[in-house]
Amino acid sequence: MPLMNWDSSLDVGVDKMNDEHQQILSLMNHIYDAREAGRSGPDVIALVDRLGQVTIDHFRDEEAYMEQIGYAGIASHKLIHKDLLDKFTGYASDIKGSGGQVPEKFLTFLKLWLTAHIRGIDMKYSPKADLLKAG
Repeated sequence: MPLMNWDSSLDVGVDKMNDEHQQILSLMNHIYDAREAGRSGPDVIALVDRLGQVTIDHFRDEEAYMEQIGYAGIASHKLIHKDLLDKFTGYASDIKGSGGQVPEKFLTFLKLWLTAHIRGIDMKYSPKADLLKAG
């Protein structure tokens, strides 16, 4: 069973961002599956590193998209991205230091990060945002 499944509540209405969010979710699920199977070591560290790189790339793409559309909340969104990356980096460092042991609190962080960030923060730049406000 995965940590989390993609559903329509995570659809921000921008195909590129949705694709990247799904890639992040997939990596999160791979890390979760590895932990559930009792795996650790270099393979798990590689998954965490890959998630970090995909996230950095995604945040860069997302910020470029927000600039392109003239999104007014970009400055605060960038600060949120920085905070998330700082927290992620701390967890990743701990995981590397432990030989690839993934703590439960890291998985909780990932799940809350993805759901709260996409549903609460990313939806604000979504083309669907006006519809959500009107509805």
